[in-house]
Amino acid sequence: MSLLALWLVLASAALHVFWNTLVKQCPDKLSFAWLTTVAGNLVLAPAFVLWRPFSTGSLGPEVWLWAAVSGALETVYIACLFGAYAAADLSAVYPLSRGAAPVFTLLLAGVLVGDGATPMQAAGVAVVVAGTLLVGVSAWRGGGAPLVSRRGLCLSLATGCAIAGYHLADRKAMSLAPGPDPLDYLFLMHLFMSLFVTLWAWRKRPGWTKLAASWLETSCRNGRRDVILVAVFTPLSYFLIVLALREGNVIHVTAARNVGILFSTLAGALVLRERVTPARAFGSALIVAGLAGMALLQG
Repeated sequence: MSLLALWLVLASAALHVFWNTLVKQCPDKLSFAWLTTVAGNLVLAPAFVLWRPFSTGSLGPEVWLWAAVSGALETVYIACLFGAYAAADLSAVYPLSRGAAPVFTLLLAGVLVGDGATPMQAAGVAVVVAGTLLVGVSAWRGGGAPLVSRRGLCLSLATGCAIAGYHLADRKAMSLAPGPDPLDYLFLMHLFMSLFVTLWAWRKRPGWTKLAASWLETSCRNGRRDVILVAVFTPLSYFLIVLALREGNVIHVTAARNVGILFSTLAGALVLRERVTPARAFGSALIVAGLAGMALLQG
């Protein structure tokens, strides 16, 4: 994994945990998800229009296809993630979902995009699985009373599947010859995602006023400010990942991105005042250790 790709992933992880923390604090997560996704187009559209005359990337039919696939999987990710945050702590959802993603990526990357892993990197998967299971087990107190619901845990793992899916789709798009420009591709993917998220949100809550509740009623603690921040930082954080996927192996990028697990555990404890049990903290540390092996070990 190149040093440039690693720095891109680290910067993205910091931004990603920041906006996830804002999501967790908003009570009306459906409205917040729709608003921030649609508002992200207001960030990307001017950048696309200004950059397009200078872009040399392809926007052929195959690029549009993979952008649509990625947008659909991003919608599944958003639906599962916001559902998980309604039922579980940030310091449980984030490690479970992000820790599961590279495992699914490793299983599929060789077949779908031709990216492989060394035996030592594969061994790192076992450590990730152990840490993920430990975080899951930490969701129960002694006596069986759940800290989070079974639904929250299942949605966290489903979120990990969706993350793996859209990473693989984006890696496939960025490896096309000729391939798209990263900014052009991100704009197309985000347009598709906005369409799919709107269809999903409208089905659950018909009515534009209801969908815009997080803005109109400021139902979040700092509603409008948080909508703007997440609308900016969500596409920015993933633009850095698209750049990293152009640089290197999807397994390495997906794994290294999960340094955010450590950030999320700290944010859960220090910002959201969540109770981070020793088992959950140790499980998060195991996930980070396993991911470091997957990302950095070459033999």
